[in-house]
Amino acid sequence: MSYISGFDYDIFISYAHVDNATADEGETGWVTAFREHLDVQLSKRVGRIGAVKVWQDPKLEGGQLFDQTIKNSIDRAALFLALTSTGYLASDYCRQEVKWFTEKASAESLGLAVGDRMRVFNLQLNNIPFPDWPTEFGRTSGFPFHDAEETDDLGYPSDPKDRLFQQQIRKLVDAVYRTLLVLKEKQVAAAPAIVSAAKAPEKSPADDAFTVFLADTSDTLRTLRRRVSNELQQEGIRVTSNLPPPYDSSSHEAAAINAINQAHLSIHLLDGVPGREIEGQEEKTYPRRHAELGLEHARSQMIWVPQSLDPQAIEDSAYRTFIHELENGARDESGYNFIRESPSNITREVLDRIKQLQTAAKPVAEPLSALIDTHFKDQMHALDLIRFFTDRNVRPFINPEEDDPRKNIHILEERLKQVTRLIIVFGEVTADWVRERLNAAVQIAITERCPLKAFGIYFAGERRKDADANFNFGFLPVFTFDNSDLQSPQTIAPFLEER
Repeated sequence: MSYISGFDYDIFISYAHVDNATADEGETGWVTAFREHLDVQLSKRVGRIGAVKVWQDPKLEGGQLFDQTIKNSIDRAALFLALTSTGYLASDYCRQEVKWFTEKASAESLGLAVGDRMRVFNLQLNNIPFPDWPTEFGRTSGFPFHDAEETDDLGYPSDPKDRLFQQQIRKLVDAVYRTLLVLKEKQVAAAPAIVSAAKAPEKSPADDAFTVFLADTSDTLRTLRRRVSNELQQEGIRVTSNLPPPYDSSSHEAAAINAINQAHLSIHLLDGVPGREIEGQEEKTYPRRHAELGLEHARSQMIWVPQSLDPQAIEDSAYRTFIHELENGARDESGYNFIRESPSNITREVLDRIKQLQTAAKPVAEPLSALIDTHFKDQMHALDLIRFFTDRNVRPFINPEEDDPRKNIHILEERLKQVTRLIIVFGEVTADWVRERLNAAVQIAITERCPLKAFGIYFAGERRKDADANFNFGFLPVFTFDNSDLQSPQTIAPFLEER
């Protein structure tokens, strides 16, 4: 499934094969290296391995027509990345690809441009003057991926191992991710408030279907609430969302508690507007009271607010304090998930949470999952781990890199709650950086009761696990391994078997 619904691929990479050519057999071509960095950086930005689907000219089977196969892939892609070079401009076929995409995108309801963001990205492998660009690139400035310092210098593609390339791909990934979010938002806005049965047939919930209590919302979130309800019911989830009525305080509270008790998961969509006041209890609103009752009675609870919500901008002081305490206050043993996320991602977050709850309820061994934590310098080593664990049915997550290991703690906290293993890549970073990251993880694991079973340190590149670097903490076992262990999987078995 692609990140953008309705497409098979989120990104189509268009390039001239000469730009991936190498002088030495076995050497990695520039386009291949770029694709690997792109995959890793997008996975970090989204937070899930492979969540963004990228298409890049695979080896076609003998019976496939090259033109038609490529064109079909372009037709099913949301964004188009053109790796513009002298070789690209000299290729009639490359120019045809960008023309195909702009024509098909212009004919779609989303359009070729979403707001001020083009769905075509011009990546400049050479410093090519603007008048020479294909007209399909429009008037965008493009994304330099060359080392030219003078305006009349053609330059060469940036070395993927250099800091310049790292800075350039960060800017690109940020722009691509923001464009994907805008596409999602536009799809949500264009969707009908009520999905007809003819277009999206609902599955009839089974007698033992997973039940969700979808709490009341402010009027500003009513359309979003309706959409989430429809999408969950289409997945066979039973949704209770008809409260209120009753409207009077005592009757409503009894009905709400009963609905929350019967649900497997209680969901609360909140924003900067308190919502409708409760009859006979004007100082409280239905959305807020539902959230409070969920804290007391829910088996599991998810509280969502928009990514852009600033609690300090909320006019109602009591409600402002309530939102602040939900996000930052101390939590009891049961806890709850507090999520800041785009509206377009709510249903996916809910379904992920439902899967976690359903898996936890089954009397089977907990599935293995691992969070790979890496600095930007070592991100390519993370690919080796991703492949290794995926092949062994261990679900890998990946964390955004950070120069200061104490930053992005909130993101680290949320992802540590989803995994049983944490692996820190120890390549070009210092041992102190690794220890700082371990310290942060230990504190989170203790205070948030994370399901962590073991820590792993992957000695990457030229480093070997017998090096003089002590990472033992005593809280959880710390396993060390290097590239040679990936070739002999049995040596990592104790790490994966730790319970």
